[in-house]
Amino acid sequence: MESLGNVWDFSFFWNVFGFLLQLVAPFVMIIVAIIAVGLLLAGVIYAIRNRN
Repeated sequence: MESLGNVWDFSFFWNVFGFLLQLVAPFVMIIVAIIAVGLLLAGVIYAIRNRN
């Protein structure tokens, strides 16, 4: 039986995974930034409403 190293070329898989990660990372950061700003605004609004 042949070695599975020829079938599963892990360096190729890691290169593709890294490329996809570089491609998707900016969009993920935009989504995370939107969520963070939303949570910050919600916290500020909550604090202002409970101040009185």
